[in-house]
Amino acid sequence: MPADDVLPWTLLLSKLRRSDDARVSYAEVMAAGAEPVLCVRERVLEYGKDDDYEPPDCERGCLPNLNYNLRASEKLVGVACPEEPPCWPGWKWVERTEVEGLRCRAKDVFAKLAARNGLTLLTGKVPKPFLGVGLVRRRGLNVAVVWLRAPKLGFEQLCRGTRAELGVDGMIVLVAKKPPTALTAVDRIVPFELALDARGGMDLARALEELTPEYRTRVIEDPMLDLDYVRLRLATRPGDRHVVEINGHDFGGFRKSDLKFLRLLLLAAARRNGKDDGWIDKSRLRDGSDKDPALHDLRADLGKFDVPGLGEEERKALLRVQRGEGLVRLGIPPENIELDESLAQLEFVATTTTTKKDGTKGKATKKQEEGLQNAATLLRDCRRLGAPGEAEAVKTPATSRRASRGGT
Repeated sequence: MPADDVLPWTLLLSKLRRSDDARVSYAEVMAAGAEPVLCVRERVLEYGKDDDYEPPDCERGCLPNLNYNLRASEKLVGVACPEEPPCWPGWKWVERTEVEGLRCRAKDVFAKLAARNGLTLLTGKVPKPFLGVGLVRRRGLNVAVVWLRAPKLGFEQLCRGTRAELGVDGMIVLVAKKPPTALTAVDRIVPFELALDARGGMDLARALEELTPEYRTRVIEDPMLDLDYVRLRLATRPGDRHVVEINGHDFGGFRKSDLKFLRLLLLAAARRNGKDDGWIDKSRLRDGSDKDPALHDLRADLGKFDVPGLGEEERKALLRVQRGEGLVRLGIPPENIELDESLAQLEFVATTTTTKKDGTKGKATKKQEEGLQNAATLLRDCRRLGAPGEAEAVKTPATSRRASRGGT
């Protein structure tokens, strides 16, 4: 499992909502389902000092006296309030993991989030009190993303001045809580109350919607633009069906056709990991015809099945084509594409025999042979572009009955 998928993003954000340099205990990290050592290795936390521990029930917020020795064998630490009268009598014994501390700093967490969300380096000095997060190059715009935990008096003037100083087309200001403002569409500045999903996704598409409210109409006509408000996940259930999820919705298309699914997978892998910004020659879809039946079939499936909140023309526009150039790509940003590890179980091999429904063997038709050959080639291409599995694997598993029948 990728390290980003096990980082405690909700916990980290809750800490940053209170302070740009916060303390988090080992116990809190482990309760969030993460490992402190991993968080340090991934550079979202730093090792802190034990003497900055603040007991949650200390009314004065003082630094307590700590006893590590008396019950060390039980992994307990004694905590005493030094004030008179004390907040509690004598020693209070707590797990050592509660006392051991880690440092959660906004600059470290947002550096990781910037990489996770496909942001590039924000050039130019970002003036205080803002923290520079990164630059979003989308929708034909250069949009700066900055963090300001607690907007104060003069917020609008600070934002306008910072955007002008950075020389960007627009600016997204991440905040812990969205303040009331007098900013208008002319300012091209969006205060955006930050929330993170389990993988650290910031859902900046919603903020971009506010900057460019006309975009969803324009994106359908311009093949160079992305539907950056769409997320795609591809997976498979061996012996059952393929899985395509669009914005978390289990999409009805591509479930049974190996070739159509593999062509979509090839486009997804090329966009996520390939060169030339995901553009590939349409011949790599291996349909063997100048009339582009593969493109027609992909677009037909995209248009046929519903996705809540996504119209038919938008679904078809997920397949982008450069007319006259013979190039095609998936119109979804790389960071919005997930290729599930189950895809490693996909296997195909060309054969001259086929397995019938009754389990007997028979001679494969020419179409079946071609289908399996194309599937094997597509799969190897997908894996060379980073899809899960070994690039040269060509074995056919017993669980894939469609593969052994030459399913297309």
